[in-house]
Amino acid sequence: MKTNTLILSLLLITIFVGCQSASEKQTEESLPESLVDRIQMEDLDGKEIKLADLRGKTIFLNYWATWCRPCLAEMPDLDKAARILTEENFVFLAASDEGIDKIKKFAAKYDYSFQFVHLKNSVFDLDIMALPTTMVIDETGKIVYNEVGARDWSNEKELENLRNLVSK
Repeated sequence: MKTNTLILSLLLITIFVGCQSASEKQTEESLPESLVDRIQMEDLDGKEIKLADLRGKTIFLNYWATWCRPCLAEMPDLDKAARILTEENFVFLAASDEGIDKIKKFAAKYDYSFQFVHLKNSVFDLDIMALPTTMVIDETGKIVYNEVGARDWSNEKELENLRNLVSK
């Protein structure tokens, strides 16, 4: 019942607001095991990106859209976190299901250190009901963190939380 209420709430927020700026956490136990396998991405040149090829690294996967103000607001902090944590075996990906040309045009305006990717399947196909949503996938390919809402990823507390996910 509690899960149904949460899903309905997130769906209503998505419909009425379009983006989410409040924080909502889910544990790894509440996520479908096959979710990682369902994620289909490509780089902005159309080359397929397989999460399995990134095993051994911690993947910070941020779902966003060009129309989502909280998504855009957190990008500078996401960039700072990427610059810090990339040297600690993290890979930062910003995934959007918008068209590749739209993502390319947006990415060309900024000098962010993380990689923009095109999500080939809809965010809704991945049970993502609000943007931004961030998932952290550990070195073994398991989702260990799922965060709905914009955050200051570059503050010391968030950086430490991300580092602790690696050592679990």
